Amino acid sequence: MNDELLAKRSQERDLMLAVAAGDRRAFTALHERFRPLVERYVRHQLNDPGQVEEVVQDVFLEIWLISERYDPRHSVIAWVRTIAQRRAIDRVRKSRADRDRDLRIGARDHEAIDHSATERAESVLDRAALRRSIAGLPARQREAVVLRHLVGLSGPELATELGVPVGTAKTRARDGVIALRRVMVPEPA
Repeated sequence: MNDELLAKRSQERDLMLAVAAGDRRAFTALHERFRPLVERYVRHQLNDPGQVEEVVQDVFLEIWLISERYDPRHSVIAWVRTIAQRRAIDRVRKSRADRDRDLRIGARDHEAIDHSATERAESVLDRAALRRSIAGLPARQREAVVLRHLVGLSGPELATELGVPVGTAKTRARDGVIALRRVMVPEPA
């Protein structure tokens, strides 16, 4: 190792020993020195920025609480990284366990509801309402709407069936549909 790196590691070691002795200023300096490293490492393990922030805080809290366990024969950076790694792995495991538990509870509490009966009933009611509405149309419009939209005749076929010009047949069908919309879908108040 070069002299500059050795001096840096020695400063970090002295800083950590001061933290172990309860020096709050040394802890602030240690935090400023290693926070970017811890954030990068934890961010690599976790995707959620909120969880990253929580884990980073947990790492530094743990460093403060167990700083007397630091062995000066080892590098501070390795010790800090080990704590960060443990905390990140713990968070990943907890998140996975929480998600699995939520899935188990969700599967247990899930009631399968068959909506098909309700949908069929609504469909029957819609058809009944449509029949009533069509019956309320003037005879010419009713005939044009039924042939055009329910039977599926084209404009020229409709005109031939009704014995009127194509434009007249299309107009009757269009006016009938407009009248149905007014009855079936009331305008908002």
